[in-house]
Amino acid sequence: MAGRVSSQLDLWYTKDLLKELVQTSTWNRPLLQQLFESEEITRITGIPVATGYKPDHWGWFYTTTGRYTVKSGYSVLQELSDEGTLPVFGPDIRRLQAQSWKVKCTTKLQHFLWQIITGCLSVGARLCSRGMRVDPQCVRCGMGEETINHMLFECPPARQAWALSPIPTPPQHFPTDALFSNMAHLFWNLPDDDDMSMYPWLLWFIWKARNYKVFSNDDHNPHDVMESAITEARAWAVAQTVIDNSAQLVKMVSKPAEWPAFAILLEEVEKYKGMFQEFSLTHIPRTKNTKADKLARSARAQPQDVYYINSIPPASLPGPA
Repeated sequence: MAGRVSSQLDLWYTKDLLKELVQTSTWNRPLLQQLFESEEITRITGIPVATGYKPDHWGWFYTTTGRYTVKSGYSVLQELSDEGTLPVFGPDIRRLQAQSWKVKCTTKLQHFLWQIITGCLSVGARLCSRGMRVDPQCVRCGMGEETINHMLFECPPARQAWALSPIPTPPQHFPTDALFSNMAHLFWNLPDDDDMSMYPWLLWFIWKARNYKVFSNDDHNPHDVMESAITEARAWAVAQTVIDNSAQLVKMVSKPAEWPAFAILLEEVEKYKGMFQEFSLTHIPRTKNTKADKLARSARAQPQDVYYINSIPPASLPGPA
């Protein structure tokens, strides 16, 4: 059959062939018999032929009405899921989206990285595509359309912030005019160095500098943007270390024999434990005990020892924010 069809199809373009196959609102059976097998002719003639001209329109194959319904779409999706990997049309950003939640930073910044990749930042070009009457030009440089990639990587103040940062910026490799390539570079191609982990904060502070310009007409120096990102990144890293150390402290006191490097300090702990009728030590996250955290911070700020025993914080201690 393939040979019979191919020899004939060379004579017509598809549109012309359809004109030959349909004549006066009916199928041209003699021509169908020349081109197709009997089984296929039965299927073709089962397609109704329009009695007059009507423009083409979209239809949904998976319902009897030809109209899309959420129920039918869900059913098709379930079937595709059972068959394996779902088909992807266009660039597949799922791996990038998944990686955004694995980056070592605050949950807020992880969500921000996901928004960058998904295109959920309200930059000028994005707002215009949604029908909003705003100027799509970059408010910081005026040199191009404000896309997410331009705002974060291509705008001159942003480029300067990246150049001043510890993040390597090899020419032709980073930053580029491709958003997904830039994010993939940050996720997987940076050197194995603690300083590299500051990039989520740099992205965030570049975004904040853009918003200051849009809403307050306030220009932020790229060097200040970079310094703010480094300061916040380091503060977060220190906080994680403190949290880890607090949990380890509980283990030290519970099993001092397993921590010989801290034997002298743990001997002091044991001595003071004997001054109490009962003693227990439990690690409670700082976020769940802000009053005790503030009390501890105030004690560290005093040059002398601080003693306070009560269930209510002293009046001099500010309440939780």
